Amino acid sequence: MSKRSRLFKKMAKEHYTIIAPDMLPIHFEIITSILEKQGYNLVIVSPEGRDVKDEGLKAIHNDACYPALIVCGQFMKELKSGKYDLEHTAVIMSQTGGGCRASNYISLFRKAFAKEFPTVPVLSLNFSGLEKDQSWPLTPHFILQAVAAITYGDLIMTMYDQALPYHDNREVEKAKDESIAYLRKIAGTRAFRNIKKNVMFIMDRFKSLPPSADRKPRVAIVGEIYVKYSPYANNNLAKFLREQDVEVVYPSLTEFILYCAYNIIHDRDLYGKGKIMAFGARIVYRYLLRKSRKMNSYLINSSFSPFEDFEYVLAEGQKIIDTGVKMGEGWLIPAEMLSYAEKGINNIVCAQPFGCLPNHIVGKGMMRPLKRLCPDINIVPLDFDASGSQVNQENRLKLMLANLKR
Repeated sequence: MSKRSRLFKKMAKEHYTIIAPDMLPIHFEIITSILEKQGYNLVIVSPEGRDVKDEGLKAIHNDACYPALIVCGQFMKELKSGKYDLEHTAVIMSQTGGGCRASNYISLFRKAFAKEFPTVPVLSLNFSGLEKDQSWPLTPHFILQAVAAITYGDLIMTMYDQALPYHDNREVEKAKDESIAYLRKIAGTRAFRNIKKNVMFIMDRFKSLPPSADRKPRVAIVGEIYVKYSPYANNNLAKFLREQDVEVVYPSLTEFILYCAYNIIHDRDLYGKGKIMAFGARIVYRYLLRKSRKMNSYLINSSFSPFEDFEYVLAEGQKIIDTGVKMGEGWLIPAEMLSYAEKGINNIVCAQPFGCLPNHIVGKGMMRPLKRLCPDINIVPLDFDASGSQVNQENRLKLMLANLKR
């Protein structure tokens, strides 16, 4: 038995608590239930207050990027809280395996934990073969369940974001909570993969909450994956925008995963390396694209707007940037901005960690060519940092909203 197999068998047998950082509340709630059915107790942190950032700054050098500081701060605060048996607790984070510093967070966290929490393993969830002894086992059953969870999460998030500006918040929250509760109940079973039945249940919850025919101005949020999605990391960006009477639009999580799979395939085409990885990525890409399109077909035939098809986003990106540019979120950021503008969503917030060079290049650095193609596009790049001022960020947003373009 391998070292990894022994570790995860021990963790399941002894009912370890595994702490994960926040990012996508809807998706993570569903994925949590899959792991719970396998014997793990997964806790998603819901950070609040300045002390999370302070803990991160104490544990990691402030030259490390903002998501690293935030995630480490969440872990340190939770482990110091006294809520956990530290002999039976682990933490987990995802790694893309690309050139982003996120691929090196784990070594930073282990160093931060060494003095105070030496018994707490730092686990990795990745598709790149990293951290072989402490990476989450990617069994076919887990992958199929996770793909289903991600596509359901995208569906709920899309309808939730479109319903919220036009209906009583309590009714929209109820529809979301009932959908998640239903999926959590059947997670880990064959019924979880009965897409048609489950989608019908979810859409039935939202059928009385369609977006108005007279749509409010729509503002898309793109950028670095963690800062874009995490309400704590982006100072509740979506909530602030909704308070300004606009409709918020997010890209699907499926889109980002397809981007990662496409890059592995494209690397094989460009450099002739990674034959086995490219073969596996091709299988994942085709399967996930098919599932994503299936989910989108239900939205197309409803009163809700579908999320963007990945291959449409890819084609848009190729108009403006080479798809070999893949550090950070790479070509995906300008591709998303252009695809939104082509569909009439001209108001875009590009959220990025302060000092994240790759995302500054493909975010801010692509604004001029984007404006040449789409003169009406209205982009505001927002930098987020542990010492950044929320008031300054909100003032910049208000300046953008003063120039809203429908």
